[in-house]
Amino acid sequence: MAQYMITAFENDGTIVLNETLDAKDDHEAKEKGLLRLREANHDGKGARIVRHGQMIYFERCKLPGKLKGTAS
Repeated sequence: MAQYMITAFENDGTIVLNETLDAKDDHEAKEKGLLRLREANHDGKGARIVRHGQMIYFERCKLPGKLKGTAS
């Protein structure tokens, strides 16, 4: 078993979930991590799952539909 860190965050960078989980491999860690995000109602927010600094999963924050002031 390896230890993984799952972190979820709001668009402004506020951390809303920061937990460890144990899994036998990266695939199981991703499955467990995504389930945990859903259970905590944090699916759709920015999130990452890492093992010893190696990114296993990353989901960026969902931005509003239209951004004002962007360069064209």
